[in-house]
Amino acid sequence: MDINVKGKTYKIAWEYFVVPGLLLLLAAVLVLSNFSSVRRSWISLSRGQAKEEIVEELPVKPIESHETETTASEIQQNAETINKQAEISLQKETIDKPARVNINKASMEELMALPYIGEVKAKAIIDYRNSNGPFKSIEELINIKGIGAKTMEKLRPLVTI
Repeated sequence: MDINVKGKTYKIAWEYFVVPGLLLLLAAVLVLSNFSSVRRSWISLSRGQAKEEIVEELPVKPIESHETETTASEIQQNAETINKQAEISLQKETIDKPARVNINKASMEELMALPYIGEVKAKAIIDYRNSNGPFKSIEELINIKGIGAKTMEKLRPLVTI
């Protein structure tokens, strides 16, 4: 692209005009998007609403000196409510937690209810228990074919002896 300035001709690539133009367009969009409240007021005024109604629509509320004490007590009440809700949810979690499965007494169905234990592994646990006697520790589950260290760690909180 050739540009003539005071009789001199300059060759400038067209990209040097497009990039600044796009940047200016982006800046204009950002500036206009930040003035959305002004635009809303213009639309409201064009519909014939009074200025007082527009001010009432805005979420800004002045803080008076006596409201700060109320706000502090409200914050304290909200904190107490949150603590009570947390205690209730902890109690529900304790109630909802399933009881541990005793691997020395569990039936095949109870063992199959455990995650990562299917019919084959449950039968293998019962066969191991019948041939070697009751489990002396939870770690003996590693001796069962198909139960490795990772599965053992996942089962540890769910089983007991």
